[in-house]
Amino acid sequence: MTYKPEFLARITERRAALRAELAALLPARPALTWEIGSGHGHFLVQYAAAFPEKFCVGVDIIRDRLNRSGKKRDRAKLANCHFVQAEAREFFDALPSGATLQEIWVLFPDPWPKKRHHKNRILQADFFEALANRAGEGTRLYFRTDHTEYFRAVATLLPALKTWRLDPAAPWPLEQETVFQARAPAYQSLVAVRTSHPATPTETAAPRPPPPVGPR
Repeated sequence: MTYKPEFLARITERRAALRAELAALLPARPALTWEIGSGHGHFLVQYAAAFPEKFCVGVDIIRDRLNRSGKKRDRAKLANCHFVQAEAREFFDALPSGATLQEIWVLFPDPWPKKRHHKNRILQADFFEALANRAGEGTRLYFRTDHTEYFRAVATLLPALKTWRLDPAAPWPLEQETVFQARAPAYQSLVAVRTSHPATPTETAAPRPPPPVGPR
């Protein structure tokens, strides 16, 4: 696909600003607990409070959610919890070279239920492989959803990847109800663990528009 120069310039500018923001945020804190789609911050603020030794960063693309999250963090007076406005893949590509992922949380992501929209789902094979490049052996990924088909797709995909394995016995470190969890009549959870298998090197994604915000 060919993009207009104006679009490419905006993408380049946004990515440069994000790299600068993360370089300032993470100069001496390379191991992250990362929540993708942190919403209103209910979970990550409580998690950061429960585990003060962990450096927690949540990303979301909606400014109002980030403002609410920041207020919760400030009321709790947490120095180990931060929120960044970014699309998940761009945030990942903008991480400083020494930054690693200690934990990854994906709670109630947009399921994009229509088959023609499945390509917009965040949890896909290429993204898991990219995450593996920043994750050390033993890094854990926590996934929870109320969409049965999405859960089955991820639970089927992970065993096929050499860089991640399912860990049914792994505990869920903290239960904190989020906005979307409160709305869900039922949900399913899984934990995946980074194996020692080498990851396939990945390149920075080409400029593209972020997927539109779904109904979540």
